[in-house]
Amino acid sequence: MERTPATREAARGSTGRVVGQGMVYGLVAGLVFGAVELIGSAAMGNPALMPVRSFASVLLGREAFSEAVWLGWVVAVGLGVHLALSALFGLLYGAIESRMSVEGRTSWGRQAAVGLLFGAAIWLVNFQVIARLFYPWFLEAPQFLQLALHAVTFGLPLGLMFAATERYQRRTKRPVGTAVRV
Repeated sequence: MERTPATREAARGSTGRVVGQGMVYGLVAGLVFGAVELIGSAAMGNPALMPVRSFASVLLGREAFSEAVWLGWVVAVGLGVHLALSALFGLLYGAIESRMSVEGRTSWGRQAAVGLLFGAAIWLVNFQVIARLFYPWFLEAPQFLQLALHAVTFGLPLGLMFAATERYQRRTKRPVGTAVRV
């Protein structure tokens, strides 16, 4: 497709929409991920709120695991950190997604693959780089399980939400630059 002023303007508008959706979809995927983390923690015999304490430890350090710190504070900080990061990661995915071809954005398979890879990349950066430098207690969690959870319960839903939205957008709107038959 030729890049005309109209298509460039439409692309800019689309990018803003997609990035905004990314924040919302990141929050939804973060809720899915968080719920699975809580259930998984309890199922493995750990305290159900251990993931929330881990999220809080990003700001509170090891204090987040202490019984001396008020649990309500730990939960508030943990949820705030988790949701803020989820929105940020969703925004980043939206920026990536906006650069994909129309075929890639509307393909369930491509979005699923990109979402899985994105979730794995989040795990790689957060656990294998940032945690090693600043939060070594994050490495006490089973790493393969964390990789799978980030890919399957965060990245995959994120990609599929974008695919569903893009497919809906393509069905209900006439693409920019197409002729109108009279």
